[in-house]
Amino acid sequence: MFRFRAPSVPDVEGLSTSQAALAYAKAGWFVLPVQPGQKHPGSVVGNGWPQQSSRDPEQIAAWWAQNPDYGIALHAGRSGAVVFDLDKASLSELPADMADGLRQGVCQLSRRDDPDRGHYLFLNDSDHGNGAGAFAPFGEVRGRNGVIIVAPTPHAKDGGEYRWRRTGELPALPEALRRCLSAASSKEVPALTDAELQAFLTDPAHNLSKRPGRLTGPRSWFVDQVVSGASVHTSILEALCWAFRESVGGAYPAVDALAALQEDFHNAFGSDARGAGDRQSPAPNEFYNAAAWAAAQVKDADPEQIRQRMDRDDPAKAEVDEDAFWTARPELAQLRNFARSRRVGPWSMFGAVLARAVAVIPPSVVLPDLRGSYGSLNLFVALVAPSGKGKGTSEAASEDAVQTDPEVHSATPGSGEGILKEYAFKRKSEQVDVRNSVLFTVSEIDSLAALKSRSGSTLMPELRKAWMGEQLGFGYAADDKKFAIKRHRYRMTMVVGVQPGRSVTLFEDADGGTPQRFLFFPTTDPDRPKGRRPPNPGSVKLSRWPDGVLVTEGRDTEKTDGDNGETVFSFGMEPLRLAERADPEGFHVLQVAQVIEDAIDAETEADLDGTYGDDLDSHGKMARLKVAAALMWLNGRTDEITEEDWELAGIVKAMSDRTRAQTVGALSEIARRTNEARAKAEAHREVVREENADNGRLERAMNLVRKHVQEAERITRKKSREKLNYSIRELHAEAVSRLEAAGVIHVEQAEKGSEVLVWNTAG
Repeated sequence: MFRFRAPSVPDVEGLSTSQAALAYAKAGWFVLPVQPGQKHPGSVVGNGWPQQSSRDPEQIAAWWAQNPDYGIALHAGRSGAVVFDLDKASLSELPADMADGLRQGVCQLSRRDDPDRGHYLFLNDSDHGNGAGAFAPFGEVRGRNGVIIVAPTPHAKDGGEYRWRRTGELPALPEALRRCLSAASSKEVPALTDAELQAFLTDPAHNLSKRPGRLTGPRSWFVDQVVSGASVHTSILEALCWAFRESVGGAYPAVDALAALQEDFHNAFGSDARGAGDRQSPAPNEFYNAAAWAAAQVKDADPEQIRQRMDRDDPAKAEVDEDAFWTARPELAQLRNFARSRRVGPWSMFGAVLARAVAVIPPSVVLPDLRGSYGSLNLFVALVAPSGKGKGTSEAASEDAVQTDPEVHSATPGSGEGILKEYAFKRKSEQVDVRNSVLFTVSEIDSLAALKSRSGSTLMPELRKAWMGEQLGFGYAADDKKFAIKRHRYRMTMVVGVQPGRSVTLFEDADGGTPQRFLFFPTTDPDRPKGRRPPNPGSVKLSRWPDGVLVTEGRDTEKTDGDNGETVFSFGMEPLRLAERADPEGFHVLQVAQVIEDAIDAETEADLDGTYGDDLDSHGKMARLKVAAALMWLNGRTDEITEEDWELAGIVKAMSDRTRAQTVGALSEIARRTNEARAKAEAHREVVREENADNGRLERAMNLVRKHVQEAERITRKKSREKLNYSIRELHAEAVSRLEAAGVIHVEQAEKGSEVLVWNTAG
């Protein structure tokens, strides 16, 4: 009588298949017969084979009595086993931890010449199915309802042979293999062959470039996973699936995705690579095995569904509840109606209104010290549109849309030093303060580019400092040039007109943090009421901020001429004291709702953990908070930024993010077209060079053949060819053909099929 237990593998050497089937059953395996030369577990018992597998010795004896040549299938899952079916010849082709795990298993080899190819058996303590997870590039997994064919069944293929290399009790599943299965999917398909992978990578439909910037997604995710200690192998499988899926959707070329992720994959190894464990280098062909498997999972995906999913995830196509913003408060509805009455974009005009509103908040009004120190309200805005499409008119309309006290002083920045001179100038060694608030305007981004490109330009660094409210100025050695405009002693806002195709001036400075400090607004208004323009609702009026020092025009009671003829003002009110350190005791610190403090804290925690988000949104929370403060002020309040202010600012920020993403996309598309044109031009030049080079080589070959034939009068074709050097010998036949066509030589047949080149005397 049999006594069943957890399965083990018996020694079946020398047994017939019927005897071996009984031995397997006695060792705890559910057994099925299979037709000779087949692997299908239902080839004998038919449909419903999972329920018909048996450990009953009488049933097994009856099956093999029907045909002693039946093969043996072991029902792995029902027997409590999980089997890794390795398709690679050697374990050395696998990641080290995975290979070490397989070596612990009970092993049946399946090829005579491949040292490690075969089945590796373990206890299935978690009822795992047949998904291979991270093992997929190297083979298959047989778990629940999985079967394997076992010795002494003859192998159906030449060179195949089922042979147990290790028998005995099945060990527990090693942790490395358990991790492999954690990412398993029931929808996995086998890896592509080399030819199939090449066809996938070179398919024109998989090599479009509609959204090349999206490739940063899978690349950044892979790096983040490895840094956090996740398996390099498992992470690259998921990253490749992500990237190849978007390539099928036309986002970027599959070959680019492959090259980029291959670089990231190899960079993940080394002494500091956490996700690579102790591995200093990947296993042979590990990356291409992973790519072949990943491509197989996505090659039949629906491109249109992928594009729809990308659209949902694409910040350039993000949905923004614009109506909820404009109808939330009377002043916002008034501003939208004002913009429409002037036939300008509400968002672009609103961006300029924000800059004007903040420009009349004294610099002593600050954000609370939620991170580092007190925050400045200084705010920068980019109005985005092609040339002549509403940037200038939006800014002009904003001047009428909001009335401020005092009036806003606007200027064009000339340079880093020019910015300072709008606030103060030097008279001999004395700094003379003029004003402490300026709205800088740049009608076209090209003007900013020209200023930025000047030798020794300090414009961009000064703007970055100004947005943070940091000290402005330069440490000149000469006293007559020294400027000092201290933290929180000045207010600066800026409005820049940006043509999307020329926005590289901003975005190439992303490493420095310049575009991160701008809010981006479109000049369009597709949802406007059609027909006649609505009536003008009048301007929004802002009274003077109740406390703090604010001087914009630089005029007061007394005017004198300086030693150099410059105009000098003396102020009847409290001095601006731009060069003196601001005393925090005199700050008007805006209070913020708890939800705002929590959001800033969460972003700070992520940064301290090293979990960084989108590089272009690195100042996102601070920019949103500045908008919330401006919305508070437009609402007639000066005390606290409320949760509603924060929520409305979130809509503004969402619009800005969408507009920025569209601008980056336009810039990428122009760069792509430029690169394509450059590549085509270079390819054409290369063809011309090659043609010219070939023509030159052919001409040399013809001259030498003509010379040799003329000197000898008759010469065999073979000997004539041998007289040419190796660099042009391949052109001998073409040279002879052209000389014969020109009547210079003719070719005669000689004995034994050889040919002779004969000089034509007349030629």
